[in-house]
Amino acid sequence: MCDAVQDERYLIDGVEVSNFLLPLYFTASAERGGRDDFLGRRHNGKTLLSFGVNPGGYIGFYDPAKKRSGEFFAVGDQRAERRLKVKKSAKGARRSVRYSRLIKPI
Repeated sequence: MCDAVQDERYLIDGVEVSNFLLPLYFTASAERGGRDDFLGRRHNGKTLLSFGVNPGGYIGFYDPAKKRSGEFFAVGDQRAERRLKVKKSAKGARRSVRYSRLIKPI
């Protein structure tokens, strides 16, 4: 789980990896001294809030009432918008599609 903080990276042995969410992100209230993502960077003076999105990130969701999925990102966040366009154009490369092709019915 890293889409909400996808644009933030750090190095492990010279390899760039994405920031990721921590369990506290999925709670309704803040915990004193806790953080919602691994890096805990500040944007506009604030760290990531539960179910929030940092610049360059987005959240995918499913709306059961409309029976369709969608994405949320900050208004005017062009980096997040570009990321979503790339992700949508690579539909065939998505993990769920790859795995569904590997599993054949008996």
